[in-house]
Amino acid sequence: MGKHELDELRKRKKDEVVKLIEVADLTRQVAEAVERGDTVAAQMLLTEREQPVRELSEMEKGIREYVLDVPEAEAIRLDELLRGGEAVSEEEKPLAEQIAQFRRILSSVRSLDEQLSVRMGGNQSFYKKFRK
Repeated sequence: MGKHELDELRKRKKDEVVKLIEVADLTRQVAEAVERGDTVAAQMLLTEREQPVRELSEMEKGIREYVLDVPEAEAIRLDELLRGGEAVSEEEKPLAEQIAQFRRILSSVRSLDEQLSVRMGGNQSFYKKFRK
């Protein structure tokens, strides 16, 4: 696989990690507001979190479009890496590590978001209604 493709994806995933950290921080702030019983602050923070979540979604879409534009064999390998596949070369390691970092942060954010959703929404929570 070409170094250019790996470097480009690594740059894009780095930008995604930075944006996800912003979402994680806002999610933690929501949790703190909920813990304090400050529903106004929690609602404001949830609204504030919408923009970086949308931006994150657009970043992911851009990554998928980029992968579709590379030659098929490389696209298949990049997709494997993006799905959490292990690096098979030294050149792939930095990207694989970045993807693993992203997945860890995302898992943490999802877990906290589920707890918040259930706490704030009870049986009307997204996770109660659609995920379980």
